[in-house]
Amino acid sequence: MGGSEGCTHLEFAATFAAFITVATLFSLISFGAGAIGSGPAAGMDTYPVLAADEPHIALAGEITGSLSVPEPAGTCIDTLTFRIAHTGEGEAIDLSQVTVTVIAGDYLEILARSGDFLPGPGMWTATLPVGGSTLLEPGEECTVRLCLDRPVPAGDDLTIKVRPEGSRPCTIAGPVRVLAAGAGASLPEKD
Repeated sequence: MGGSEGCTHLEFAATFAAFITVATLFSLISFGAGAIGSGPAAGMDTYPVLAADEPHIALAGEITGSLSVPEPAGTCIDTLTFRIAHTGEGEAIDLSQVTVTVIAGDYLEILARSGDFLPGPGMWTATLPVGGSTLLEPGEECTVRLCLDRPVPAGDDLTIKVRPEGSRPCTIAGPVRVLAAGAGASLPEKD
């Protein structure tokens, strides 16, 4: 009886060592022995990588910014307006399925879509050439207005990511032309 306990520990150690060996071999084969060689082994299948489509939108013009409440001119902004254009490649883009993210300094926000002409804090809206539609057709442009949930310094680096559903984001960055306080919230003149 005294020797059976030692045999049990030896059997456990052998089983554990076999498990580690098999797991290591499986890992090396799954990763194509990338840790040992310079790439996948010849003849080994690789896992497919699903790439997102191109966004098929681009900035058309400049980005303007303003502050919705009176404050010393040019110090902060909370309202941004810019135009985007469908590059003409691919199908129409459904703007109701677009995600807009704003990054400025330590500010990061994913904005909600608004159906109003002037979006509220933390929201964005798009004005299309054809009323009532949410589709941006190839070759068309639309005006995007967004309102941050808090002001950011006007001089901060600003990045806006506009991502149509199933596509990579279109990164919009660059200088923001700062307008007088409240100018970003004015209604356009009717023809």
